Amino acid sequence: MRDGPGRSTYNAALERATPVDPPLRGRVCLVTGANRGLGKATATALARLGATVVMLARDERLLAAARDEVALESGNPHVSTVVADLASFADVRAAAVAIATHHPALHVLVHNAGVNPTRRSLSSDGIELTFAVNHLAPFLLTHELMPVLRRGAADGGARVITVTSIFERFGRSSLGNVRAEGRWIAFLAYTRSKLANVLFTYELAERLAGTGITANCVDPGLVATDLMREHALFRPRWLRALWSGVLLAPEAGARAAVYAASAPALVNVTGQCFDRYGRRVRTSRQSHDVALRRRLWGMSAELTGVGLVTP
Repeated sequence: MRDGPGRSTYNAALERATPVDPPLRGRVCLVTGANRGLGKATATALARLGATVVMLARDERLLAAARDEVALESGNPHVSTVVADLASFADVRAAAVAIATHHPALHVLVHNAGVNPTRRSLSSDGIELTFAVNHLAPFLLTHELMPVLRRGAADGGARVITVTSIFERFGRSSLGNVRAEGRWIAFLAYTRSKLANVLFTYELAERLAGTGITANCVDPGLVATDLMREHALFRPRWLRALWSGVLLAPEAGARAAVYAASAPALVNVTGQCFDRYGRRVRTSRQSHDVALRRRLWGMSAELTGVGLVTP
């Protein structure tokens, strides 16, 4: 699907960037869920801009192959991997230690990883899987990486970017039912997690105000990724072909996160949501509920065991 009019001039400039003028040289960028789809496309684009890219995913074999492809396609050898299952708090903490060991400063953290299962299941920590991976893992990983993000902030600024979705508008908080006991509907579980992404972003932005670390979220649009691979409307080959003509390619969707990660105009912009054209997105009314986002923050801190008031 081609981009229409209104595409930002900065996104066009990103596509023209060459190794001669890499705007992200010397910047360390971490992308979660980077072994395929939107995450891999984001990692490739950031590598093309000269960044040192760390790719995180749970499948070691697929991740290693993706790393090699990103390095080859971008012409940038500074691409590494961290294997972690974001459905495990222990894995999230171990990943943060591994990243901090190899990279004293982190300049960009892109929370891209997500799941959309068709059946209710729990994470290894006993929490409904969609909420655990899509919201609690970014919350915990951000907390664990705060020391290196602060060093990144001292070295020209740091950015935390969380990939949300237009479907956050349909989300309902349901903060008290983290095990999703009772009736469970896949779509509602997913929309709840996407609403949580926006609430987390806005609260993080407020808590980090003045630190040199910004927090924004992005809506990549409706992208053809493997997130839907378990769903009946995506499994048949003929339906996949139909969807591919309607949905955006991962490379197009990735422009939203790449813009938020690299645009000079956003160096001091925080607490916003952007689309792939670099335009600000008006998120749902409930995403601006200050009391709700603070309750979510407190619950997330309790569930992940970080026990923090501020990052």
